[in-house]
Amino acid sequence: MNTLHGAGLGYKRSMAADFLQLDRNNSPIRFIEIAPENWLRMGGAARKQFDEVAERFPIACHGLSLSLGGQDPLQLDFLKQIKAFLRQYRIGFFSEHLSYCSHHGHIYDLLPLPFTEESVRHTAARIRAVQDILEMRIAVENTSYYAHNPIAEMDESEFLNAVVREADCDIHLDINNIYVNAVNHGIVAPRDYIDRTDLARVSYMHMAGHDEETE
Repeated sequence: MNTLHGAGLGYKRSMAADFLQLDRNNSPIRFIEIAPENWLRMGGAARKQFDEVAERFPIACHGLSLSLGGQDPLQLDFLKQIKAFLRQYRIGFFSEHLSYCSHHGHIYDLLPLPFTEESVRHTAARIRAVQDILEMRIAVENTSYYAHNPIAEMDESEFLNAVVREADCDIHLDINNIYVNAVNHGIVAPRDYIDRTDLARVSYMHMAGHDEETE
């Protein structure tokens, strides 16, 4: 399986021609990131171009819909499809959001988890199950959220550390989400959050930007 090093870029169909013109050996872009949900059933010219790009650039998979912290049963058939996709393209990295996005059906949004011991145990057990099915170690990403849960028993960085320790998985650290939460909620300063994160488990980072809106 491919190992990721350096900086990557999120792949979109509109970028295919540009990627195919790049000389990977002389490009600052060392790999591409995709959401597997967008490609499992994709066919036609877009899939053909994707296959050509995948021959030239290693792939990082960043999932959108496993609902790791949710109460619905894990989607076993979907996980098997992801596993087959990872093997087809020799993908050695998979991450998901530390959130939930389903409740008797998909909600189509990434919703925050309660920062409680019960949530740690529940979510970590589901992550371990996902790792067993995929037969690989995964990483979980800290997310941005609309409102802070008032029943929290710990802060967000403590919750993240507790989950990955219990699940024995890695951290996909989203720097932008840390900053957005700090600005929106004012609970933990970004540098303090990062300093308190178990950096030994960080295997991947997002540095994406954000929009600033004022009333």
